[in-house]
Amino acid sequence: MINPMRRILIVTGRYLPGYRDGGPVRSIVNLTDTFGDEYDFRIMCLDRDHGDTSAYPDIIPDGYNNVGKAKVWYVPRYTKEKVEELARDADVVYVCGPYNDYARITLGLKKAGKIAAPLYVASMGSFSAEAFKIKGLKKRLFIKYMKLAGMFDEVEWSVTSEREEKELKAIIGKDSRCVIAADLPRRKVTKHDCVKIPYELRLVFLSRISRKKNLSAIPQILEMATDEHEISLDIYGAGEDMDYLHECMYKLDALKSSHPRFKWKYKGEADSEKVPDIFAKYDAFLFPTLGENYGHVIAESLSAGCIPIVSNTTPWMDLDEKGCGYVCPYDDPSAFAEAVDELVSMEEEDIETMRANCYSYISAVNEESVRNSGYRKIFG
Repeated sequence: MINPMRRILIVTGRYLPGYRDGGPVRSIVNLTDTFGDEYDFRIMCLDRDHGDTSAYPDIIPDGYNNVGKAKVWYVPRYTKEKVEELARDADVVYVCGPYNDYARITLGLKKAGKIAAPLYVASMGSFSAEAFKIKGLKKRLFIKYMKLAGMFDEVEWSVTSEREEKELKAIIGKDSRCVIAADLPRRKVTKHDCVKIPYELRLVFLSRISRKKNLSAIPQILEMATDEHEISLDIYGAGEDMDYLHECMYKLDALKSSHPRFKWKYKGEADSEKVPDIFAKYDAFLFPTLGENYGHVIAESLSAGCIPIVSNTTPWMDLDEKGCGYVCPYDDPSAFAEAVDELVSMEEEDIETMRANCYSYISAVNEESVRNSGYRKIFG
């Protein structure tokens, strides 16, 4: 007799075909792509992408849709009744993040004894110092209420690193039960098709346009870099904070006016499936983020041979050591500028060595992340 696969219900904000939420969607796509032959993944999510007012076309309402290696149930809004119904047959319930309404509903059902399956909540970087720089007071008040109500009593936490576990326990409590399950990269390597032009540098910024991603630091960084060479910057990302996007555009235009050899363009949203091909067209990925729980875009830039220049607020802290990128203090624009200057003066032969290092490094990360994945401990 063949044992049936364990059923895993993932409750999240958005999923395919949506892509505007960036990393959270990519995390679940990579998870189901990697382990979809071992587990029966069921996903509950909203029926529209971030900012959309209408549902995705051609989806089946009130039923599961086959999407890749998962079955997806789309809802116009989350209700206690529907979460309880879908959780009834689950062996494990896995909730993406602690703050959203679907998390509050699911935790409330578990507290009330309406969900029998083990409940895991993915921390998703929610308790880092960088995360609390944005709406910190509101988050602390929410956590205080949830702790007083005992909403975290029956919860186990999914964290991506020992650092994230330490941050979580400092906020939620030292007795919080955690399992370390590192995010899984997209298992695809894309051939780089951009030849480095001497004394020129093609930079890309690709992420959601929000203050946490720190796009506004780039004009200052490039102001400090040499203006003797041609530097171009293309920006991809959903403008979820339009005031912030316009603020960044104003600064970039001012830089262009004072540095005529600098060029920039805003290219709009990037389809998730096209991200590796986009990275393959640029020399380097400039990403002064204030903090990443994982940083899927960093993994994807590596997989396309696009040299990452990133903050020291992500798990990718060994890029310098591996010879495949630069890690800079997030609050030191001069360090980013030095990395830009080094790359702009680099010959194709040298940068090709760095690209080769990118491929070998991310391949090793991919293999290790699957071989020793904590998700198997969570899902059983």
